[in-house]
Amino acid sequence: MKQNLAIAQFPSREDVSEEAIREQLSRIVESAIFAQSERLSRFLRFTVETTLAGGADQLKEYLIGTEVYDRKPPYQPNVDSIVRSEARRLRSKLKDYYESYGKADLVFIYYRIGSYVPVFRRQRSIPAIRVAAGRALSEVLVEELVAQAGDISVMEQIRGVQIVFEGTLRISRLSTKSPTSGSFRRPAISRRNLKPSECA
Repeated sequence: MKQNLAIAQFPSREDVSEEAIREQLSRIVESAIFAQSERLSRFLRFTVETTLAGGADQLKEYLIGTEVYDRKPPYQPNVDSIVRSEARRLRSKLKDYYESYGKADLVFIYYRIGSYVPVFRRQRSIPAIRVAAGRALSEVLVEELVAQAGDISVMEQIRGVQIVFEGTLRISRLSTKSPTSGSFRRPAISRRNLKPSECA
């Protein structure tokens, strides 16, 4: 399932074990999409391992520039945009991965816009909070709306049949209670109240 790479106001890690995250990391960097992108693989691996080690707050542009891209002093991130450019490429590559090879993967790794800290989520939890990117979000929502519309349609049909059935049943009951023309009888007159001349 396609997902969004831009999420705000969520923790960077859910109930995903370190083992599952590392397995997913290996799966990504060994895929055909990342096999020819050594620097992006280093970027991804360095930020993931640093986050798992508890150093997420240290993942700044300068650190990544020196540790991943071997920038030496006087390295100035405001002049050298290598990290920002590579971060955009990494987000794009991850998006491509999860739209192809990683569709069925259980763990989802992505980066929020403007952040170098990776976020880890289980794929099955994404639909619950409706996190998806661009076309991905549209497709997820459309699928849900179609499913919901289908359920509503079925329920309306069932309700319609129920209404017709109840109406027919009521009419049937009223018909059995109402006297018909063939069964109409004149009220009986007691002979005790008749005069002698009327009894002749």
